[in-house]
Amino acid sequence: MKNLLICLVVLPLLMSCKQDAKPVKASTPPPAKAAVANKAPIYPKLPNQYLQVMWEKGQMIDYLFHELPFSMNQNEPSSIKTNLTYIDEAPVLEIPAGCKPMARQFYQVDGEIIFEADVYFLDNCKFYVFFVDNKPMYANQMSAAGQQFFTSMIRQAMQARGNIQNG
Repeated sequence: MKNLLICLVVLPLLMSCKQDAKPVKASTPPPAKAAVANKAPIYPKLPNQYLQVMWEKGQMIDYLFHELPFSMNQNEPSSIKTNLTYIDEAPVLEIPAGCKPMARQFYQVDGEIIFEADVYFLDNCKFYVFFVDNKPMYANQMSAAGQQFFTSMIRQAMQARGNIQNG
């Protein structure tokens, strides 16, 4: 808890100096009408090989929030592994109207981004759309643990922001 608050305060300063990550335009992939009608996934679920590589070799996960006043990263192996449990096995059958990503995650091994994800986290939108080579390729639901993580993180960030403003 204490480390997260420190991260939320210090990380924006560090991120302003970081120049190795390429900016990527966040996009909302359009829902495929035929996929929704047939209840087939819009995209296949993320292959286990990506998760396995991150589990064994992952060094960092960066979070860039689109509208929230912070960004953060995780570079401890246990935090990275815990983060991977936030990706549920269930596929995404549709992207409801009005859903837009709240953040982009960058999954890194040896300083290279091996894949990225748009994080959707609204009332009826709790899932990931994964990008490989800047193209949406896969989508998975967010696990209950992931939903708790994002709820808690946003709450703590807003509290820290209020404490700084009231400071």
